Amino acid sequence: MAAALRPLLSDPSGEMVVAPPGWEAVGQSGRRWVDVERWIPMPRGTTLMHLPRRLGLARRPGGEVAAVAGSHPLPVAAVLPVGYLRLLLPPHRPEPMAPTLPLYGYTAVADRDGEVVVAAARTDDYPPWTGRRPGRSQLAAAVAALQRELPRSAVVAQLSVCALEHNCLTAQNTFLGHHEGALPSSAACNADCLGCISLQTDSGAPAPQPRMRRAPTAQELIEVGHSHLSRCEAAGEAGMVSFGQGCEGEPLLRERVLVPVTAELRRHHPGATIHVNTNASRPGALRRLVEAGVNSCRISVFSFRQDLFAAYYRPRGYGIDQVIQSARLAASLGAQVTVNLLTFPGVTDTPSEVALTMDVLRELSVDQLQLRTLNGDPSWILDRLPQLEPAVGMGELVTQLTRGLPGLAVGNFTRPVGGVAPALC
Repeated sequence: MAAALRPLLSDPSGEMVVAPPGWEAVGQSGRRWVDVERWIPMPRGTTLMHLPRRLGLARRPGGEVAAVAGSHPLPVAAVLPVGYLRLLLPPHRPEPMAPTLPLYGYTAVADRDGEVVVAAARTDDYPPWTGRRPGRSQLAAAVAALQRELPRSAVVAQLSVCALEHNCLTAQNTFLGHHEGALPSSAACNADCLGCISLQTDSGAPAPQPRMRRAPTAQELIEVGHSHLSRCEAAGEAGMVSFGQGCEGEPLLRERVLVPVTAELRRHHPGATIHVNTNASRPGALRRLVEAGVNSCRISVFSFRQDLFAAYYRPRGYGIDQVIQSARLAASLGAQVTVNLLTFPGVTDTPSEVALTMDVLRELSVDQLQLRTLNGDPSWILDRLPQLEPAVGMGELVTQLTRGLPGLAVGNFTRPVGGVAPALC
């Protein structure tokens, strides 16, 4: 007989307990309570946290889902390490006037005979992202060295904070001269995403990576990009740099600066991957960047359905048609094209969304699909989206994608051009 899953609960101090016998853990898909059918032991690197001013929900004897009363009424959620995909939200009900939760990927968690398990799936394992990182002293020394080399660089100043205070891996890589180095380029954006990690305009949640205040010059970007790629090449790597980091806005808005930057980096580093993370709002700008030497792009999408797309991105001056056109253009010019699908249980995995996503990916012939957990307060996000049909489940979404699009690589992390595709999904 299979062991029962029982909910984990907390008091306001953070003391966690297992719910009394008889209560069965459930998950949340959109606003619906569902059984937890797929779970794994809690991965190393997972963070557990309680959700303040929320009631933890579970199925009690008789089958009704209700709040678990007692001295530990708060739900517990798991925040997964990189390379894992959330399958269900933690079941909870906000109290009146509950504060907006910070931007984390809250995942359902439970106890199974003394073992903590999570509603999640492993979707990628790429050592540059999931392997061991250098010690703090080594990183600090590398930061100090580039600061001495480029003391007036706005890019170095921004990345120093990102690397040391926000633990951004691409920022750290820039100082270490390894793998994908960050080149933040834009202080402005033409969207107001619900889950933006650099600027929250109306949620009340803190932005975990405050946006850069001054856009760097072309020369500053060239200097840092050339330094990173040169050190990669000296270590035997082709090297990779990327525009469009979590601490900035939309890089396509800086086309006039990034086109000559790209051309200069490509001239000196013909084998490098020059990559852009983008909302793909300006097809013409992306075309000119690819023609100048960008050979890889990652396009973030919440949904290919215009009303859902607009509800999440709150775009200014563009829509999903421009995004699809950008992907088509980049692929036609020979660039590596990755779609970064921001997933949310109960939204991404509805039957109509799954079918539409597969149709668009099939038509675009993208190289890779990244399945990323959308961070944010689930209730705050759901309040801003239209009501949707019941979902088939995030696990079923992955199954249908891998079976229905057998040539598509599905994972979490961007590889250099010509790199090995993910193989876990």
